[in-house]
Amino acid sequence: MKKLIAIAFVSSMFVGCASQLKKDCESTNWFKYGEEVALRGDWLSSDAKLLACRKEEAEISESQADLGFKSGRQKYCTGTNSYLVGKSGDAFSKDLCDTPALKSIVSDYNKGLRDYCSKANGFNAGSSGKKYKNLCPADLEAGFLPEYKKGRLKYVEAQIKNLENRQRDLQLAIANKNTQVVTAQMNFMSMQNRRNALESQKSFAQSTNNLADVGRLTNEIQNADWDVSRARQEVDRANAEKRNLEAEIDQTAKTIAEYRTEMAGL
Repeated sequence: MKKLIAIAFVSSMFVGCASQLKKDCESTNWFKYGEEVALRGDWLSSDAKLLACRKEEAEISESQADLGFKSGRQKYCTGTNSYLVGKSGDAFSKDLCDTPALKSIVSDYNKGLRDYCSKANGFNAGSSGKKYKNLCPADLEAGFLPEYKKGRLKYVEAQIKNLENRQRDLQLAIANKNTQVVTAQMNFMSMQNRRNALESQKSFAQSTNNLADVGRLTNEIQNADWDVSRARQEVDRANAEKRNLEAEIDQTAKTIAEYRTEMAGL
């Protein structure tokens, strides 16, 4: 019975993950999402979320996604938008734009990119946290990069400080979670011991042909099985939460190391 309970618990976790993805797919405003994909400069046909939803066989509105994508392409392929993409220091996806005005649109993008790459914008671009994508024209990059690096250094130093604070918080959380794990394990062992004691009492009652006690203890053992199952789940939950915290602190340490490596080159 314990194995069946454990199997049911694990199975419900996998079903829960799958059903959550399906719910997310089916609750998505696909017109809006298709539009957002185009405005990012991406193709809907290669979008990771749409592909995952199709694989999950969720009920999605392909027609609305397509209409939204077409709407997004129209907005993306304008001079105003291409200028803003350039001003943000991002690449512009010319292949999305099937229009006679493409030359003018690209010209506006280049104007925006030159504004981004100006020496005056370098510090703000670096301190924003957004990485430089090596798109600046050679005639502007020499003036832009030193200022960008100054701003980037300020950003990186702030990130390291924040992450080190987060490390300390995580260390405390892990210590508290260790206590919770031990408490849950002790409760689990107590529930198991109680069930084993009931099983021994039932065996004695059977050996003495005490049918009333056998019936009562059978019911108590069934209740004890549920208590053991719930206690086991609490142990599993506490351990899972602990692993998540440990994974986060490991990732935090890696990110700090990456920032320190980057900082050495700024």
